[in-house]
Amino acid sequence: MKKKKLLMLPAILGLLLLAVFILEERKPYEVLHSTVMSAPNLTENKLTIAIHTLLPVDREKLAKEIVTNHQILNGGRPNPYYELELYRTRLHYQFEIVYDTILCNGDGEIVSEIEL
Repeated sequence: MKKKKLLMLPAILGLLLLAVFILEERKPYEVLHSTVMSAPNLTENKLTIAIHTLLPVDREKLAKEIVTNHQILNGGRPNPYYELELYRTRLHYQFEIVYDTILCNGDGEIVSEIEL
């Protein structure tokens, strides 16, 4: 009887781990912190984001979606640039484990540097 219970323990733990993974993947990204610095001809936006996924990410698609949603919520500003600091989950953010940093323009296109 005890042997059966011991054999079921890994299966139960596996199911719990799978449930946590599925629940994390269901969430959309979450903006954890944002900073805006503006000048007459430039607006720099730094967003710290938990993307809630452990799977590979399409950087271009994610950047476009985040920038588009940010501009809808916060209106247009002159010559906007975005620095997106990405964390896989909120737990990664708490332990300061950065997944990626993306610099993109106001159209959500990834760039290597700010152009004035």
